[in-house]
Amino acid sequence: MRIYRYPRRALTGDYVRSAAGILVGFGVLLSGPATPAIIVIGGGVAGLFSLFGFRTVQRHVTKVAVTDGEICDKAFGTRIMCWTELERLKLRYYGTRKQDRRGSEITGGFMQLTLSGAGKSFTFESSMEGFTYIAWRAAKAARENGMSLDPASAGNLLAIGLDADRETAPPEV
Repeated sequence: MRIYRYPRRALTGDYVRSAAGILVGFGVLLSGPATPAIIVIGGGVAGLFSLFGFRTVQRHVTKVAVTDGEICDKAFGTRIMCWTELERLKLRYYGTRKQDRRGSEITGGFMQLTLSGAGKSFTFESSMEGFTYIAWRAAKAARENGMSLDPASAGNLLAIGLDADRETAPPEV
């Protein structure tokens, strides 16, 4: 069994952005008279960044266990899915700056892996430790289940140096 988490250093920026957004939202609320526009704008900004902060805390406490038979994540609850139940795999690249792909290295963005089946859905970002292994294990399960990958997911697997048809696990990064 392999256990993975989001490293603290990968979440620090999100915590800072969340706190800054909440402070700006409340700053707008407290800066002048409480007109409906100020309440909607300041409250909306504070609310959105509060949700972002909650999501960051959720990722901070998340642990993912991967075995040959299943994947399990535990944060505020526990979800388990057997690899034989995998029905859908999506691997997407989201660029945060001008896209720059050099070989298998992708800079200026992040990847998001979404796995679903048996009424459950898991989403992991590339900042998670062991992301490459999780993506490889999911691709292997998809192949074993007779699933075909969409072209974007297959291309993104190749972009991170994974061949969905490879039988052996990639070396961990």
